[in-house]
Amino acid sequence: MTLCTNHPAQDIAEAMLKALARSCPDRTLAGWSKRFRIAVHGVNPRTSRPFIWHLFHARGGGGACVAGDGWPTAGEGQAAGGIKFGSVEVAETRFPLFFARHEFRPDSGGAGKFRGGVGSILELRAETTEPAKANTAGEGVTYAPYGLLGGKDGLPHRYRLISRKKTRMLKTKEVGIPVMPGDVFFVESSGGGGYGDPARRDPRAIAEDVANGVVTRTRGPRPKRASSRPARRARGRA
Repeated sequence: MTLCTNHPAQDIAEAMLKALARSCPDRTLAGWSKRFRIAVHGVNPRTSRPFIWHLFHARGGGGACVAGDGWPTAGEGQAAGGIKFGSVEVAETRFPLFFARHEFRPDSGGAGKFRGGVGSILELRAETTEPAKANTAGEGVTYAPYGLLGGKDGLPHRYRLISRKKTRMLKTKEVGIPVMPGDVFFVESSGGGGYGDPARRDPRAIAEDVANGVVTRTRGPRPKRASSRPARRARGRA
C-alpha cells in the first residue's frame, strides 16, 4: 500500500459500496481508477538547474452509476475528480519534457448499461541532455476498477518506459529508474468500471461513443436485437 491515506480511503469506501450494491443499487457506483504517479528528477539543459516533476496528467476514469456514465479522466476515486493537472504548455515551458500525445484511451472504460469513464494515453519524451532518475508510487496495475451489477471492469493501468529501443513495464513502487535523454514514458491509465448489463445500453449512446472514438466498433457493447422471425400462433381454435 502506497501514498499514505489515498488508497486505503478509496479501498474502504469501495468495499462498502460493493457490499451495499444489492440492497441499495441506486446509491452505489462502480470502481474508479487508482493513483499511479511518476516523479522525474534531473537537470534542465535550458537553465542548467535541477528539476523535479510529478505526473498529474493522464488521469484515469471514474466509475459509472445509475445516474449515467463515469467521468472521463477524472482521476482516483478518493478525490472524485478534485485533483486537476496543470497546463501541458506550461509544463513543456518549465521542464525539459515534450507531450507528444495526451488523449483519451479508447475502450478503457468498463462496458455496462452505463459505461465507465475512459482513462488517458500519454506519450511523454524526456528532452534532457544527461541521465535523469525517476520513481513511481501507486496502485491499479494488477486489480482493475470493478464493474457493478453486471457491468464490466475497466482496464487497469499500463505504464511503460521506452529507452534505447527497449520497452520495460513500470511497476507501481520503484526508485532510481534510469531515464536517458530521449526516453519516452508511454502511459495508459485505467478506465472506470461499468454499471448494469451492457446489453441494456441505449443504442444511441453506443453510436455516440463510437463516433467520439472512446469505444471501438470491435469492442463496443452490443445491444440485444429483437428476433426477426414472426411470432408463432398458438395451436387450437380461437
